[in-house]
Amino acid sequence: MKRFWKYLTVSLLSISFTTPFIPNSQGPRTLHAAEETAVEAHVQQVLDELQAYFPNEALPHFIQTPEMPGYLSAATTETTDINNFKILYYSEEDPISVNDPILNQKVPIASFQRIEYDNKEMAIAAIKQIKDFNGEPIDLGYGITGYQSGAMGSSYLDWMEGNWSLNIRAANQEGKDPTHLGKEVVSYLEKFLLPAPETAGQINLKLKDNQSFEENVAAWQIGKVVYITTHKDPFTLIQMTTSITQPSE
Repeated sequence: MKRFWKYLTVSLLSISFTTPFIPNSQGPRTLHAAEETAVEAHVQQVLDELQAYFPNEALPHFIQTPEMPGYLSAATTETTDINNFKILYYSEEDPISVNDPILNQKVPIASFQRIEYDNKEMAIAAIKQIKDFNGEPIDLGYGITGYQSGAMGSSYLDWMEGNWSLNIRAANQEGKDPTHLGKEVVSYLEKFLLPAPETAGQINLKLKDNQSFEENVAAWQIGKVVYITTHKDPFTLIQMTTSITQPSE
């Protein structure tokens, strides 16, 4: 296995990343029709370029929220290694080409990563799947029961969907409640499909203010490969991850 990938262990509770190799954003503004068309064209150009770099992989195509600046950009690790790679996504006020060095000065909003391990067992272990059903039962709708518990100033909500374990952590001091988001996620997943883990998948969402792009994480295992998506917004992480399985428009 090449370079740093051999030594990288996925931890969904404390996850860190290596910055891509390439040699920070203001609030949203109203776009005129012509500019909106230009923004959409640029977004599609970025997505197409990324797909050309990694043609054997299904990549996410829903990454930005309406509140974000419109121009999507991305930075990648070396595109010659299609077995182990990472993409960082950016949302900017102006168009920036993929792997432009100026992205080193910007703050990512999301990421997608592929890690290939030596065997299937290592990949499953890297997911660090959480199965906690000891809390108070909560009806999340559609026949799904979540289990809510609390510890150290946070509330936790856990549930299973297929081979996926989902966990929401809400900061009590910020008045956050995981139940509403849990019901939103369950309802959304009735219409849109997550990628199917072979054995194990884990989603960790956080409800708190001022999140970084690494704090909401989805990881799933297929054979000896682990895929990871991250996003600064918890619900958009779900939308981003399901967009991998949905045909783009």
